[in-house]
This record gives sequence, C-alpha cells and structure tokens, in this order.
Amino acid sequence: MPSFRQAWAAAVALALLGTGTGLAAPARAADPLPRIPGRAATADSVTLAVIGDYGSCGVDRSCDNEQAVADLVHSWNADAILTVGDNTYQQGLPAEIVKAQAPYKADIDAGRFFPVMGNHDYGNGCSPESVQPSLDYFRVPAAFVAGFGNGLVDFLNPDANCQTGDNPAILGAYQAAIASSTAAWQLTGAHQPVFSSGKAGNNPDRAWVLQPGVDLVLSGHDHHAEQITTADGYHLAITGNGGDGITPLFGATTGSVYRDASYFGAMRLTVTRDALTAEFVGTDRQVHYSYTLKKDAAGRAYVAEHSPWQDPATGGNNANPVPATDRVSFDTAAGTSDGLSAVAYEDGPFQQATVDGRNALQLTTNPRGGANYLYLHADDAKLSGGPYNATATVQYRSEVAGSFSLQYDNTATGSAYSPSTSVTIAPDQVGQWRTATIPLPNISFTNRQNGASDIRLLAPANLPLAVSGISLAVEQIPSAGTGPAVDAVEMRIGSEPDGLTWIPYESGPAHEITVDGRRALQIDRNTFNSGNNLYLGVDDRYVIGGPYTAMATIEYRSPVSGSFVLQYENKATGQAYQSTDRVQIRPEAVDRWQVVSLSMNSAMFQNRQNGNADMRLVGASNLPLVIGSIRVDLLTTPAQVAARDTVAAAEKAAAPTGGIRTDAQLTAAQQALATAQEKVASLPAGQLRTRFEARLAAVTSTVQAAAEELRIKAAIAKATTLLSGITTADLTTAPALDGAITDLATARDLIASVPAERRGTLPADANTELVRIGDAIATYVRDQHGDQPTPMSDGWLTTVVDAQYTRGGADGLKGRVQSLVSRTATGERVNDAIAAYLAGR
Repeated sequence: MPSFRQAWAAAVALALLGTGTGLAAPARAADPLPRIPGRAATADSVTLAVIGDYGSCGVDRSCDNEQAVADLVHSWNADAILTVGDNTYQQGLPAEIVKAQAPYKADIDAGRFFPVMGNHDYGNGCSPESVQPSLDYFRVPAAFVAGFGNGLVDFLNPDANCQTGDNPAILGAYQAAIASSTAAWQLTGAHQPVFSSGKAGNNPDRAWVLQPGVDLVLSGHDHHAEQITTADGYHLAITGNGGDGITPLFGATTGSVYRDASYFGAMRLTVTRDALTAEFVGTDRQVHYSYTLKKDAAGRAYVAEHSPWQDPATGGNNANPVPATDRVSFDTAAGTSDGLSAVAYEDGPFQQATVDGRNALQLTTNPRGGANYLYLHADDAKLSGGPYNATATVQYRSEVAGSFSLQYDNTATGSAYSPSTSVTIAPDQVGQWRTATIPLPNISFTNRQNGASDIRLLAPANLPLAVSGISLAVEQIPSAGTGPAVDAVEMRIGSEPDGLTWIPYESGPAHEITVDGRRALQIDRNTFNSGNNLYLGVDDRYVIGGPYTAMATIEYRSPVSGSFVLQYENKATGQAYQSTDRVQIRPEAVDRWQVVSLSMNSAMFQNRQNGNADMRLVGASNLPLVIGSIRVDLLTTPAQVAARDTVAAAEKAAAPTGGIRTDAQLTAAQQALATAQEKVASLPAGQLRTRFEARLAAVTSTVQAAAEELRIKAAIAKATTLLSGITTADLTTAPALDGAITDLATARDLIASVPAERRGTLPADANTELVRIGDAIATYVRDQHGDQPTPMSDGWLTTVVDAQYTRGGADGLKGRVQSLVSRTATGERVNDAIAAYLAGR
C-alpha cells in the first residue's frame, strides 16, 4: 500500500500533468477539480481548523501572533487544517516560505494541511512561476478538492486569487466538482471575500464562487473575523486574523451578521452529517462567536442558531477628528517638515535627489510594477480622524509626459484608496518644476494605507516623478444631515472601484480585455436574448434609496455600429428598468473611444434589478460594447440640474442626425452652446464643473468644425455661381466688363479661403474666366473709334496683364500686353502695371 506522501505526490502529478506549471490547467466543463487525498475519520464527526493571513514569520516580523494562533489550533487536535490564503508574506519566496510555515511544519509533513493560495503567495502577481515555490513546499496543486470524514465534507479550492469575472477559466471545473460531490457538506476556500466589512472590502469579481450546492465559503484577505449571510442564502466566513496583524472595519457590508477586528484567532468547524458548527476562537482560548448551519428539506444550508452579539459600531472612520492644525506640509527643497512626511514602503520606493538645482524626492521604479507610489503620513497629533475637506498643493517635475493623482481615505465612500482628480503632464510641460492643486473631499486620517500612511501619490506607468514639496490645507466638515454619503460613484476598469462595480450575472456576462494599451470591460453575448447586458451595482454604503436627480457618464467603444441604453429604477414611473435616451453608434464612430452623458431623473438605488443591481446597460442586437469607465453624479442643486440639461441640449443640437447641415441648425447649436456655457459658468469650481466644461469643449469643437464646413461649402457654391455668371455674361460693354472683374475678384478670394484639397477645378475655372475677360477688354479697346480713345483704367490694365501672364507666363509679357493696349495705355504705364503685378505674386 503506498504511503500518504506517495499518494499525495501522485495526485499532485496527475493534477499538473500537461500544464507545465503549478496552476491548474483550464479544465473542460465536464472535468472537475483534481481530487487529492483528504483525511478520513472513523467517528461521526470531523473537526477542521481554518486559518488565514497568518504567515508573518516569513518576513522576519514578530512571530508571536502566528505562533499563538498555531498553539491554539494545535490544542484542538483537529483532523485537518484549512487555510484561506496569504500563507506566506511578503512575496511567497522559498526562504520566506520555510520561515512562515515553521509553526505548521509537522502538520504539513503529516498531510493534514490544506492551503488556499492568496495574493502574497502569488507574489502579488498572477504568474505560475511566482506561486510555484508554495505549491512545491505544500505538495498541492493550486486548485483541488479534498474530502474529510468519510463523506462528511468536501473542501473545494478553485484557486480564486487570479480568477476574476463571471466566467473565469476555472469555473467549469469548479461547477463540475460541486456537481460530482457526494459529501454531506461542501466548503469552498477563496482568498478574497465576495463581501467584507473590512479594509479591502467587497470583491464582486469573485462572486462566481457563490454557486448552488456550496454550503459555506471561507475567505481571508481582510484581517478580521466575520460571518455573512446574503439575501439569497449564501453563507460566507472571513477568518483573516491568523497572525499577520489586524485591519479595521469600515461599515457593515451586505448581509454581515457578526464582525470583529479586535483579536487574533482561528475558526473551528465541527461537522456532523446533520450540522456544521462554526466557532470564532481567539488566542485567549475564548469562543467570541459561533453559529450552526443545518439543511432544509431542499438541501439548502441555513443558520439554525447563533450566539448573541451586539454591534459595537467601532471602526477606522468613526474616530473623532483631531484638527490640531489646519495645515501640514513638507518642503524637501527647503529642508523643512511640518506634520507631513513621506513613508518608505516596499512598493513605494524613493530617494533623495537634486533635480535642476532643487532638493526633491525622486520616485524610483516600483518593484511590483505598474505604477510608482509615494506614501504620505500626517502626524496623528496634528491631524487624526475626520472627515475633512482638504486641498493638496504638490510641487513636482517629470522628465517625460504622463499623469499622477492622489489616493486617500475617503470617509464618505469607505475607500482607503479613493482617487483624486488626475494631474496631466503634457509634452510641453516636461522638464519644468510645476505646481498642482488637488481637492481631497471627505478625507480622513486613520493611517489606513500601507505603512500606516494616509495618502498615496500614484504615478501610472512608472512615471519617474520628482516631488519637492507637498502641503495639505484642511477644514473640518460640519455635521451633515440625511442624504447620500457621496455625490458621485465611479468605476474605471483596471482601477479600484469607487462605489460602483459591475455585477456578474447569467444574462450579463463580461470580461476584462486590453484595448489600445488600457484595460476595458468587454460585454459578452447574452445567450438568453438579443440584448447584451452589463449589470451595475452602487455600493449601499455610498448611495441608497432615493429619488435622486443623476447623470451617468459612460466611456465606451464598439467594433460595430449599433445602439444602447442605460436602464435604471425610476421612482416616478415605478419601473425597475426605465430607459434613458438611446445612444447611437454610427459607422464613423466604430472602434473609437466615445463619451456620452445620460440623464437619470427620479433615480432609485434599491438593488432592484437582476443580481441585486441598480442599473444595467443594454446593447441592442447583442452589441459587443466595450466599457472604459462609468461615473454616476448626483445633482443636488437646481444649478447643477440646469447645467446638466443645457449641456445635454447643446450636445444634442451639435449632433443632429446627419450632422449640422444648414445655417438654421448651426444657429440653434450656437445658441444652445451659449446657454450651456452660461449655466456651467454659474457652478462653483470643482470636479462636476470641470467635467461639464470638458463636454462643452467637445461641443465647441464640433460646432466650430460645423461652422467651418458650412462656410467652405458656401464659399464653393458662391464662387461657382460667380464664375458661371461670368461665363454667360455679354462682355461687350464697359459696365459688363467692370462687373465681371469685380465678380472674378470675389470668386478668387472665396476660392483662396477654401482648403486646397477641396477646391477641385475652381482655380482652373477662374483662370479660364480671367483669360476670357482679358480678351474681352482687348476687343473692346480695339473696337473703339476716334483719334483719342479713352485711357484704360488701372483695373482693366491689371486684368489684361493678369490674363496674359496666366496664358503665356512672363516671357514676352510686355510685348503681348502692349500690343493689346497701345492705343489706351503708354509703355510706361504698361511697365509699371507689369512690375506691380509680378511683385504682388
């Protein structure tokens, strides 16, 4: 009979066969996750320990807390230990792994240790190579199923860390494993929680782990303990307090029943065929909270009982403000610091440098890639808690074009890395010391970011920014009344959501792609009907209820022409799927990024749509729409609503079907633009006004281009008419000749005002009529009678010179002209006229 280690190794080899990596290969829908040997039990129950985010010994931090949790778990004599990821800090390197797993080495060697991989085990990336050292050490595949207690429990690990979206590669294998399981209880381990009241918060892009048949989803990532039961009956537990620090709570998430961020500990599961009891146990050996799941007649798990618990309502953003000053700053150039300092952190390296004669902090390349960071900390004795409204003034310089922004702890949204407006460094601003002023509304100072910092400067694409000084001017926000927590929510694909996320749903599939070097969301084909849907959820902690007057701004593109609408719940109509105006994508706009803003009047946010969504985009005829970003602004004043409506009217007037084709349409567009500009100018300075101004700049460009096009068309038409009139005119009288000369001059001016590529045959036609007029003048002069004919006017003489030059060039010009006008112009006048003409050319 093979030993346990031999059987384990064989299972791992089978799981990795043909993949070439430690990651489970994308399985066919019919192939379940690989099954590895679990732990059998002869009794009618099994005890499982669950730990998460524990491996702090890996980076030579204090091991006391990790060891205390390990001692607690070992005191239970559990049948197996399950983890929910971040088993090793910081990068999952071989040397780190050995140190981090020392307290559990005996369990690993004995085959009673079943780990899920977290972001730190993956080296904060997603490459197979980065996680391989952990897989080798634990002797497991990245994804697996393990059984315990002779059919009592199946533990499913679908390796969710790098599997996001509604249809990740592992989904089919995961669903097949659920379907093929005959265990009484099915548990899933997924590092990032779908819902969480903690620092990192919700992860809706992992909602795919919530599948029928799964009784309990175990997660970590946030370093606290929590029990969650969703409205549709899914059960989740977070046990990320296994040793690597505790992170604070930030408002109760959807379905949160119990949450505590005050102790280190682990979760003890006692499972029988009829019940599963979960206990959150601290290193003080006390059970802080417990609950029991049982199955109903349909086989669905429900909470049969739980211990009493009262929410203490504590958390990072509940700290009372401590405004001991209204300004903090540092000035590297001057060598001073007053309550604000840069924080050295592993993904935010910088160095002291002299740049163009000025002392500065030079951001260096983030070893984790992506963006360069500079972390900032405000002295707690000077600024603590919140909320405040703040303004940051940054002295900066860059040797290349790019952009940067600030990310801060936003009290209103609960986001620790809420983005500010972005500062753009244009090519003509490169190599210059510049100053940027950045508003930071609703900022709190709770040391919530990495390295106990409060603010992070983000420079995308590893921008080598130099910073010589930053100051923060703050003012405390008076107590607010009822209403939404924020005035806007936003989702930018490739960045952390700020109160708005897309919700995977069976009739609204989508996946992330890269387009033109940027991350975007591709809405996939809806197999249920001809409308492609993208469901959107507004975080209830940000905005809930209503009605609100709102505006949605969508950045989009499409590979084909078509149309789409945004549907939302409308209080006035009572509809859950009220459509906005339809957006048309014309052929000339295909495969081009476009921006549209849509009015949402009487909007409600009550999670009323499919998947508890608040809104959805619907692309007609399965339009394969691509989304770059979506923002929803709540308009709270009549001036804001007037600005929204007049800007929308200006955009509509500037883009009628077929474009602006008539003077009447142009006048209407100009008037609508002027009205909108007036309304927008009345708004106070801020992000909303800036966005309106950006839209009006686009309208202005459109109207100006339309005006120019109409002018060109009118010039072409007028010049054509004038030349046709000359062609048909009887040029035998002096007044007719004078009129023809005037009309030709006007036509030539009009032709000159038309772009060269649009002139067509008009220049040649004008020359033809010029020669004809010149010949007519010569004929008229020749036919004059009398000994002293009337002297030729300067205008006529110049016209004859012009015509003869056009016909034959400069060679022999004087002789040709003189032969035609000898009776009415002296040789001296001819010479002067030719000289003036040639000088004018």
